[in-house]
Amino acid sequence: MNHENLNRFVQLFTLSDAEATQRVSERLALVLRDPAAYQEQDLYADELEQRGIVTELPAQELRDIALIDALSSEGLAWESSMREPTETLAEGLNEVLVIQKRTEVAQLVLASRRNTGPEVLDYLQDALEPMGLALVLLTLDSDSYPLSVVAEDQVEHTRRLAKELGFKLVVY
Repeated sequence: MNHENLNRFVQLFTLSDAEATQRVSERLALVLRDPAAYQEQDLYADELEQRGIVTELPAQELRDIALIDALSSEGLAWESSMREPTETLAEGLNEVLVIQKRTEVAQLVLASRRNTGPEVLDYLQDALEPMGLALVLLTLDSDSYPLSVVAEDQVEHTRRLAKELGFKLVVY
């Protein structure tokens, strides 16, 4: 694992918050280096248990959950049920944008779109695009949408680093 690339990847979400970058990078370095040690560490084991995970997970699934939990712990990802209406997902996404010190999504634009399900992600991306931002769906084998945001000009870089480091995500 390349620590420099891990830090670059994390900074796509943490931006200029050096302390958050360090905390998230350290956490992800552990899961990448030693998945069993990650799963046994008290704080992370408690988080996994809150998700209903009490058995050993395959390394890929554990990495993806660690990424979601690490970003969520910093307010840089927001997890919602796929049954949530558009405006609820927009509220959660705005919480991430505030932490990232970015402009919030205009919820009025989304208010008329009261759908639930996968098309909501398209609506959110449509709202982010004029702001130069891209929606990130962090993969999780469940009925939830863990979401974050990166700069639109960093989409390919985000995808490349995620793949190189072994994380699965979809960048719109």
